[in-house]
Amino acid sequence: MDLKSIIKQIIHLPLEFGKIDNNLSFYTLLRKTGYFDVYNNVTINAIVQELPNHQHCIEYWLIWSENKRSSDGRYFIKKDDQLYIVGRLSADGNKNEVFEFDNAVEACSAFIKREIECVRAS
Repeated sequence: MDLKSIIKQIIHLPLEFGKIDNNLSFYTLLRKTGYFDVYNNVTINAIVQELPNHQHCIEYWLIWSENKRSSDGRYFIKKDDQLYIVGRLSADGNKNEVFEFDNAVEACSAFIKREIECVRAS
């Protein structure tokens, strides 16, 4: 499978995970995309190049982040109409690695890469 197809599948992961007939974990869905074999080639920039073709998925990643309900992990939030925040919440409740973006595609791409790397490494 080519890199663009893998990235497209990754971008759609929250949709696949949320399907009513899905019985697979997020980890398993990510592994099935082929990401584990090419993770070094799936860069933030590569995601930035493909995500504009699937703009609707940005909202699904925002929802994914909000629904995680974790005391430790990555997050992606829309602060206002022009500002997006990507960061990491540590187990002690501290916000670390906080990045602000004024571009939804760049913010979402940064979150996706960080999130899938956390999942791959788990």
